[in-house]
Formats: sequence, structure tokens, C-alpha cells
Amino acid sequence: MEYFFFVVAAFMLGFASAVPVGPVQIEVIKRSISGHLKSSVMVILGAMVSDAVYGAIAFFGIAPFLRERMVMAVFWLCGGTILIFLGVLTVKNSLRAHEFNRNSKHLRKKRWAFIGGLSLSATNPMMVLWWLLGARLFHEVGLIHDFPAEVATTFLIAGVIGLASYLALLSLFLHWAKRFISESKIRHINLGFGIVLLLIGGYFIFSSVNYFFQPY
Repeated sequence: MEYFFFVVAAFMLGFASAVPVGPVQIEVIKRSISGHLKSSVMVILGAMVSDAVYGAIAFFGIAPFLRERMVMAVFWLCGGTILIFLGVLTVKNSLRAHEFNRNSKHLRKKRWAFIGGLSLSATNPMMVLWWLLGARLFHEVGLIHDFPAEVATTFLIAGVIGLASYLALLSLFLHWAKRFISESKIRHINLGFGIVLLLIGGYFIFSSVNYFFQPY
């Protein structure tokens, strides 16, 4: 019974971690309200793979590598560049008032959606910290007493499934709700998300510059 609660708690922790709006959620929302459910699912799959890799990094011993200042700077720079690129595409598409359509190539292509989800999550090494904090919390409340490989693997699988479940439910709901949203509203929503992506991308690049030029 204790093991069952551990699995459920790991699932819920992963589910809760996906609630705050970030770049991956924005990409899922954009594709879902535009009617590209399969593309949205590919973003989620890409994010799952990346988060699972970070979980493995956290649990199997090479997390200190990501604490290197220059490594973090490169991650922030890559993340900022990707977000700026996606933001520009989103804003450009949403401003075409007479040309806007739900079949925009960058929203429809499933291969690029997977790469987008993978890269957006990959440029957030703070997920390593999230996994470690989750394991620490479970230890403190007594759900786990030690952390062998099989427990770590179970925690990782349940957490990733929980994270993907929230994104999948969000995608399905918005895909269903899109019929009640006008083309004009979708265009304005995409414009807003494009601006948010540009702002987050700018913050990532600013953080990268700070990391590069911090004194040792």
C-alpha cells in the first residue's frame, strides 16, 4: 500500500509541475486551439523525453555537471534563441489579419513539433533541481526510505507520466473548445503568446549574458 501511495504521489507531483505556464505549455496551447492535436501531442512527447533525461541526470549522478556556470550560460542562450525564433514566427503569423489560418506550417508539422517540445524542455536544466527536490520531499514525509535504482526509475516514470497527463488533458480540452473561439480571438491569443515567448526568450538571453560575464 505504501508503494502504491508513492507511485500516486509521484504522478501527482509530475502533474502539478506542469501547471505553471511556460514555453512548452504555450506551444501546446497554440497548436491545440488552432486544431493541430497531433502536433500538440508531439510537443508533449518531446517534452516527456527531455524531462525523463533530466530525471535520469538527477537520479543517476551527473547533476553537478549542470551546476557549471558556463554550461548554464549555454543552456540559457540556446533556450532564449529558440524562444525568440518561435515568438517571431507566432507574432508574424498572428498579425496577418487576412491571411491567418489554422494550417500554419510551423504549427502543423509533427516532426518539428517533437523537436520543439524536446528543445524547449532541454533548455530548462532547472528540471534537475525539481526532480531532486521531489525525491527529498518524499523522503521527508516517509514515502521512501532509501533511493535504489528501481525506486528512482519508478519515481521518474510516474512523474513524467503525470507531467504529460496534464499537458494532454489541456490539449484535448482546448482542441474541443476551439469550436467556440473565433478566428479573430485565436489570432489575438497567438499574438499574446508570441509576445510572451519573446519576453521569456529575452530573459533567457539576458540571464545567459549575466552567466557569461559573472566574475569567477
